[in-house]
Amino acid sequence: MSFYLVRLEPDGAGAMKDVPIPDYGPYDKGSEAAKAAKTLTEERGYKVQPRRMAQAPDWRGRQQERLASGALKALPEAWDLEPIKDHFAHLCPRDPSKIAFTESDEHGTIDRTTSLNPGRYITRFYETEDKIPDAHRRKLIAAIDPNGEIFFAFSPEEIVRIYKEGPGSCMDGKHTFEGMDPHWPTEPYGAGDLAVAYTKNAEGRIQSRCLCWPEKKIFGRCYGDIQRMIAAMKAEGYTYYHGDNIRFPDGAKLLKIEHPERRWEYVMPYFDDIEMVIVNGDYFETYNGTLASLPLGTKYISCGGSAGRSLLYQYCPKMRSGQPAHTFKHIHGVEQEWSSQAYQSYAFTCRGSGKLYANEFKVSMAIPGVYWGHDYFAEHGEHCAVTKKNHPRTEMVQKGDRRVHNSVEWRFDADGKEMPAKKISEIESQREDSWGSVTLGDLIGETKPWRRDMRYLSKSRFEREYNAVTNTVETRITGQRADQVIVDDPFAVSSQLDPRQQQEMARYMADLVDRRLHEQMVRGFDQRPVAYDYDPTR
Repeated sequence: MSFYLVRLEPDGAGAMKDVPIPDYGPYDKGSEAAKAAKTLTEERGYKVQPRRMAQAPDWRGRQQERLASGALKALPEAWDLEPIKDHFAHLCPRDPSKIAFTESDEHGTIDRTTSLNPGRYITRFYETEDKIPDAHRRKLIAAIDPNGEIFFAFSPEEIVRIYKEGPGSCMDGKHTFEGMDPHWPTEPYGAGDLAVAYTKNAEGRIQSRCLCWPEKKIFGRCYGDIQRMIAAMKAEGYTYYHGDNIRFPDGAKLLKIEHPERRWEYVMPYFDDIEMVIVNGDYFETYNGTLASLPLGTKYISCGGSAGRSLLYQYCPKMRSGQPAHTFKHIHGVEQEWSSQAYQSYAFTCRGSGKLYANEFKVSMAIPGVYWGHDYFAEHGEHCAVTKKNHPRTEMVQKGDRRVHNSVEWRFDADGKEMPAKKISEIESQREDSWGSVTLGDLIGETKPWRRDMRYLSKSRFEREYNAVTNTVETRITGQRADQVIVDDPFAVSSQLDPRQQQEMARYMADLVDRRLHEQMVRGFDQRPVAYDYDPTR
């Protein structure tokens, strides 16, 4: 048996009447009720006494009389739902935008009411089985709280209007987004899955808004009349997805709209509660995960920012970070896509196939600075045991049962037998002595030699020219050019160069000699050498 507290007040006839105190009780034990009554009497200065619930007068008559007299304001006529028995629902005296009702018999006895906004009251008591149609539901809510009716914008045009005309933010109509016409940053939300929920005030102006996913019944950060919007959305059965690293789940589509003026960029809003969006065919989709968890090759945008646009990014497995997607290239060997930052530092270009390979798959060729990919070398290259270097297979010759590079084939007879070491040494000495008397003019077959000043040859230019020369067979020098610095003798300036430049110059000059010309010099042929048609600007 439970107890409740009453305040003793005189009635018109001078007798004392019981007035229930709704803020205290009920109590399971009489001793607890008596102790509370004594404390309240001392604190408030009026007589408070406990009463038994079982002996309480009928509270229903009291509520009915209040509604009939207007002491409690009844719900408007537009509220056309069947009244719930013993609720005695009415407009809350403290907040007329809510519905007050008697939740239980005990609460009725102590004159306690519970207040809910109309949307939540409908959900709790009228939608236990079947859902009320949305249009009817909005009409009911508007009957109690005209400012509490929720509207939903789904199309790109509607969504843009709500953001432009609604509460202030970095996406509102007071901002400009250069070069984006005819688009607006929030337009991608209009793909069909997401919507913008909003409320209007008595004048019809948008007073609050939030992004929501109706199918999932979730909504994010609210703008404008925040508390009213949150309460209204929760009353509609939505769950609040904001704060504490809570993000929208995977799979909500957003429109893929290329920026009208900025290459590789897309129109994209500022995200409050979306972790990132990933490319899925013709759409973007929300993704609630980390960069490292993305499947390799997935392109994404983490946020449009206040500028309302963003580059498309991709996770680089080598750099372990997101990089602009348009900088990625396929890397052979590891069979991954790497960003430019990664392949410029950790990859090389195979001079045979022109493909990019990871550095661990590099094969150094005989020509300094020339590298091939491991699989390309396996198909098109060979290692010479004599030169102890790697060469193109087309430059290898068969001598007996062995394969050697054509630059050393003169050491062997047709059966593959190598000449005595002493004879090789004599020929090598003769070759070394002949180098000092050979000029570029002799090598290219022209009376006026063509020479480059190595002081003005950058590393990248040197590599380009060096490789162009050493990979050319039948060519001819085109002559002097106005943009080149010419000296009479390239060795005359060697004293003005640092050791690194001297080394580059010597290597550059030496490798102008074609391998077949090399053989002719060593063996003393009178035949004119092959000339070079070489344009150093390539």
